[in-house]
Amino acid sequence: MDNVEYFCHNLVEQQPVNGTFLFTKTRHLFLQSGKDWRAYGLRNKETNRIIALIIFNRKGRKMFSPLRAPFGSLQIFETIEQKEIDNLFYRIEEDFKMLGILSCQIKNYPEAYGPLATRLLHHATLKLGFKCEEEVSSIIQVEVRPFEKKISISQRQKLKKSEKRFVHSQTRVSALKNVYDFISESRKERNQSLSMSFRQLKKVVDRFPKDFLLFQVADEQHIAAAAIVIQVNNKILYTFYYAHDRRFNKISPTVMLISGIYRYAQDHQYEQIDLGTSMVNGGINRPLIQFKKSIGGQPSIKYIFDKTFS
Repeated sequence: MDNVEYFCHNLVEQQPVNGTFLFTKTRHLFLQSGKDWRAYGLRNKETNRIIALIIFNRKGRKMFSPLRAPFGSLQIFETIEQKEIDNLFYRIEEDFKMLGILSCQIKNYPEAYGPLATRLLHHATLKLGFKCEEEVSSIIQVEVRPFEKKISISQRQKLKKSEKRFVHSQTRVSALKNVYDFISESRKERNQSLSMSFRQLKKVVDRFPKDFLLFQVADEQHIAAAAIVIQVNNKILYTFYYAHDRRFNKISPTVMLISGIYRYAQDHQYEQIDLGTSMVNGGINRPLIQFKKSIGGQPSIKYIFDKTFS
């Protein structure tokens, strides 16, 4: 395309080049690291609008997209041809070599977020010899039909039992500590841990209070299940952390928890609910992915691309 030009520059917080996902907005990037961000992309020469964008952080002689976030990667904002993306990544690799970079990693979002961008990225990176690993996430497509119609019969029965006993509610962000502690303790019961400390999470929530939602299922005495949900953008909700109390295993209040989040998504015109990864120790957690499938989640590949430069 004759009207497309390549650009690269060091990213400055005061002059943002924002992506459409929370994790690719400049303010979030500079929470991950206060320096060494480099933006690469394609721009329409006539309109000056960005067509494609990917942002890396430099750590020593390594490049990461993202540095510390669920994903970074390539975003596409207008129609673009494969050859233009191929050329973009060829130019990125040339710049890396000039900078003395030895390796890079690109952690992509679930394919369901952007099938076209994922396909263009996959082709361009493999053409340049990147290695590709796959993780599996699960995505619930938000539709007009109710949540009950999307889930298995057995999960529907558990949902009815939970609804007779508990109340679903959205909680204020000021209750973050209580919700975090509940999820953390529930994970510890299963010998699991959270990827962020409360202090680390609060730092992000304080910067983006409107992008974090808290939900819980509880009776008058106990929280049965709770979730910390991130608004990735105006179309996608991401269940960042969620868990339920083991004493309620038989009725699985998580189903009611997700049901309430689904209703919230319907009411606010979201299109997808990302239930997160179903990986453990580098492999697929089959029971977990089956559970997510039973509550309407469909598997979606999440690619990780790596390359070491000679």
